[in-house]
Amino acid sequence: MVTTPTTNTTDNFSLLPDDTVLDILTRLISDPRDWSRLSCVSSRFSNLIRSICCRSWCCHFIPNLAADLSIVRHVPGGWAALRKLSICCPGLHHAGVLLDEYPNPKCSRRPIWEPHFASAQRGFSREEGSKLLASRFRGDCLYVSQWPGCVHAETRRKYLLFRGVFKDFKETSVWKAVRDAKKSRIEAKCAFCDGKETWDLHSAFCLRRGLDFHQGEPVVRAFVCENGHVSGAWVEKPMYL
Repeated sequence: MVTTPTTNTTDNFSLLPDDTVLDILTRLISDPRDWSRLSCVSSRFSNLIRSICCRSWCCHFIPNLAADLSIVRHVPGGWAALRKLSICCPGLHHAGVLLDEYPNPKCSRRPIWEPHFASAQRGFSREEGSKLLASRFRGDCLYVSQWPGCVHAETRRKYLLFRGVFKDFKETSVWKAVRDAKKSRIEAKCAFCDGKETWDLHSAFCLRRGLDFHQGEPVVRAFVCENGHVSGAWVEKPMYL
């Protein structure tokens, strides 16, 4: 009995050198979701995308931020997290907007709670980050997305969502403050990396004075993970009284 040899596509693909695979992957940038999908195909894809492709992307599209974060040590949370930070809005849940904003979860208009593609991708500013911090933390380096952020118009008010990252976070005065303020620690995943907990910058008194309350709600909500990624929201005036 004569058997016909079969071709194993997976084995043939494994023979391709990394340079060839990377050449293919770097051409898939029109849809930001492509790399996420391919990362689920194989560990080889995942390793190449997270370490090399994402680094190349960040160095090209946010060169100043990428250079400043990597000059001290490694990029906090990895290059894939930095790329996600640059293109994704954290969503209302990760920005600290409470779920009781939505009394009827079965309504036809589904609120966006989770990370999604940001409506504006204008880079990051250290000056804007400095405006958020209390005076005793001004020596820390915080980059935040430039205004206007991603606007979420809810029933009672508007939220301007922003995201950011601290440089060398574990060496900052903010980290020392949130680490010591045990009440500010909450079990909420970071929107950008694998961090399992975040700290409330408002209750840890890391935000500048004047960013207090409006209509019983903080003017600015801001949460930081152990890798220094920040998710937050400005509160605009109520849409009605």
